[in-house]
Amino acid sequence: MRIASLSIKFLAAFLLLTLSTPAGANVPIGRPENADAVSPGDATQAPEQIHPDSEKVSIAPHRAIYKMTLASVKNGSNITDVSGQMMFEWSDACDGWAVQQRLQLHFSYAEGDETNVNSTVISWESKDGKHYNFNVRRVSNDKETEVYRGKATLAEDGTGTVIYTDPKSKEVKLSEGTIFPSTHTMLVIQKALAGEKLFTRRVFDGSDEDGSDDISVFVGPEASELQKAELSPDLRSNSLLNQPAWPIRMAFFKLDTETGEPDYEMNLLLQSNGIARTMRIDYGDFSVSGTLTNLEALPSSGC
Repeated sequence: MRIASLSIKFLAAFLLLTLSTPAGANVPIGRPENADAVSPGDATQAPEQIHPDSEKVSIAPHRAIYKMTLASVKNGSNITDVSGQMMFEWSDACDGWAVQQRLQLHFSYAEGDETNVNSTVISWESKDGKHYNFNVRRVSNDKETEVYRGKATLAEDGTGTVIYTDPKSKEVKLSEGTIFPSTHTMLVIQKALAGEKLFTRRVFDGSDEDGSDDISVFVGPEASELQKAELSPDLRSNSLLNQPAWPIRMAFFKLDTETGEPDYEMNLLLQSNGIARTMRIDYGDFSVSGTLTNLEALPSSGC
């Protein structure tokens, strides 16, 4: 169970992730039969189709703070409580998108044990979606447990190459149709704006040894005014939150899975400007919710 790796996945689906999904939107998502190819007719679109037009998708550079809490736990699980905080920052770096995520979680177990997990992700993705740099570090109980650093590049034919520098130097090939996290987030928004409900993409984020997941996405109907009112009173007047939003459900599949079951799933209420109002990450035997507590705009790059 990859507890410590959930922070970067918030971006990949966008990064994402909802506490309340409208009736009818909670649709089971299965692994597509052709997941190894990730729907070739769809995933290998021309670059201008994969990378949304700025007139259609306009990302708001922002810094968001989420309070993380245990949402549910199944009988038999040894987890009794989860609490913490996540900071997510998406900046316009002129020629690319710079993302920082800092996650702090405290786990309590039935046996009386406790674990503190800290995860930091710093990444940059070029706006044409062809280049991606990543730096991932995880610490458990003050001991560094994982580090992943490297650079990835996509070629004109849709294939790609990853050069890892940590934890050891190695080169990995990316299959045709693979995309990076920011491109995936904007593609989710583009699909929502177009009224499309279901699609699958292979996404590389570099957050673990595999680095890639097949992500199936279901887009629900646009959020109602009632859902918008679920924001805390001090956030309802924030102009960054006065945007259309959709409930998004995502299922993450490891490339070598043979069960057809997702590694985990996410729900989020995602706005057209890239801001997630709420999130929920479901690991099967327990789930964690994120409630937006603070949101601020970041300065324009001035480019």
